[in-house]
Amino acid sequence: MTSTGYQSESRLRGAEAPEWARLEDVSRTRLLDTPSEERFDRITRLAQGLFGVSAASVSLIAENRQFLKSFVGPLARESERRDTFCTEAIKSPGTMIVENALTDERFRQSPLVTGNPHIQFYAGHPLTGPGGTHVGTFCIIDQAPRAFSAEQQKILEDLTEIIQREMNLSWDIDNGARVQRALLSPTPPAPAGYTLGTCFYPASGLSGDFYELGMTAAGQFRITVGDAMGKGIGPGIVAGTVRSAFAHTGWEAGPSRIFEDVAGSLDDTLARVGSYATVFHALIDPATGTGHYADAGQGLSYILRSDKTIERLSPTGPPLGLIPGQSWDTHAFRLAPGDAILVPTDGLLDLHGGDLGRLAAALDSREAQDHPDAAVKKLCDRRGKHGVLDDITAVLLQREPESA
Repeated sequence: MTSTGYQSESRLRGAEAPEWARLEDVSRTRLLDTPSEERFDRITRLAQGLFGVSAASVSLIAENRQFLKSFVGPLARESERRDTFCTEAIKSPGTMIVENALTDERFRQSPLVTGNPHIQFYAGHPLTGPGGTHVGTFCIIDQAPRAFSAEQQKILEDLTEIIQREMNLSWDIDNGARVQRALLSPTPPAPAGYTLGTCFYPASGLSGDFYELGMTAAGQFRITVGDAMGKGIGPGIVAGTVRSAFAHTGWEAGPSRIFEDVAGSLDDTLARVGSYATVFHALIDPATGTGHYADAGQGLSYILRSDKTIERLSPTGPPLGLIPGQSWDTHAFRLAPGDAILVPTDGLLDLHGGDLGRLAAALDSREAQDHPDAAVKKLCDRRGKHGVLDDITAVLLQREPESA
């Protein structure tokens, strides 16, 4: 089978790795004890049909048990490791074939042969973890002995390669997400007299959203929230590029000037990759609550007044990268004591059915006593809303009410 991704190490090294390293690799897959996924299930179903066998599975071999990430046929999700064929298969550099378990000394007394599911035929190919060890197998089984040709073995290895690529992609996304989270600026303390909350919930491992918060040298609090078009690895890279461009402009210029500087450096890049980004950027004077902002196509930021009224801040220009040479206006707002500004990406709107009215109702129903961090996380809670597939990011800054 052709090597890809994490399989650049030799199969023999994978088979001969010490058990502690192999178990660590199993953990690093982040697949153990997780639900079935269609990306694997479609391959197990395909294998069952192609080979005309009773069962097929994607297995992971943990310390004392076998866990089936995906399976079709009369198999148990978990079983004792010592009884399984896959425990032997991970010791092999290639496909392990047992044409008749009743005549194979390794398995003839196995409870999986003498009892349910009465395995007589088995063919399994090792799956490799991020560290190059054999973490499990892709296998097929049947209740009758059979021959297994070289052509059939090649088909099994090709199907294993598809599963391996899915696993590799998951690891790449997980690694990218880990780096992305590490590169996110830590949430700074709110300015004196204010409280601050944030949420950052990627739809998958890697997010096309970003935010930047902090104080400028002139004592203004800055809020930058952006969203690159799409979801996944590509938008995640674009989001990092846009965020970096903002960070390198300096924060002292007004919002319009910053947007124009960033657009000047990014228009060609965004055009080449066929992407764009919506961004909201504001500078707020903590002493007065006066803020100035530019909005490149975001259009979802709100002033939440202490009397429960809501004001939507309008966009001041198109998304970055959509129209080369564009300029953006700067608009003003003011946070009176008790007021707050909410700056989300469009994932928050999607969470509320794409309906601005429903989002406004959710904003209106917030509890006045909630700290902004609790309030924004409650607002962005996607639990029970499984159809929501977009990244969700939001920043909520509230000016503290005046003392009575």
